[in-house]
Amino acid sequence: MVIIMKYVKANLVDLEQIINMKNDVKKRIENEYLPIWLNGYPMDESIIQDINLNQGRVVKIDDEVVAYAVFHWTSEEEDYPDGTFSVEPLLSFGRVMVKNGYTGKHIGDYLIRSLIEEAKTMNALGMGILADACNIKAVNLYKKYGFKYEKTNDFGFAVLDVYTLIF
Repeated sequence: MVIIMKYVKANLVDLEQIINMKNDVKKRIENEYLPIWLNGYPMDESIIQDINLNQGRVVKIDDEVVAYAVFHWTSEEEDYPDGTFSVEPLLSFGRVMVKNGYTGKHIGDYLIRSLIEEAKTMNALGMGILADACNIKAVNLYKKYGFKYEKTNDFGFAVLDVYTLIF
């Protein structure tokens, strides 16, 4: 059986599925003892804002949302101080999540590849991502697509590694 995935902009019809997925993923992260997504992050309000600003992206199988990410210009992210990335203008992504039961099925891979393909159509010099060093699976996925480690930075809300992919 061939699984057909679709990468599309998230819309408010997807909101309930995205929030339910986020809550389940947060439980999975906690059960895996990964000290990421702390202090309520990501908030439901952030996801609503992502969608309202046309920055949310989802992967769907049929009508089921199986992955999510926010996708925006780094200049639009208020939590990124000047100089976060060594090159501008970049597109950035975050809040990456894959629905429980769908991990290990290359859905995250499809999501990252789709984000990169979309970024290339938007005249960006490349892409940036902030990653927690302990999130080894995510970091390895980013490295697979050519993202390079730049530095570690204390953003106040977390100490994160900065990765960039220059086109």
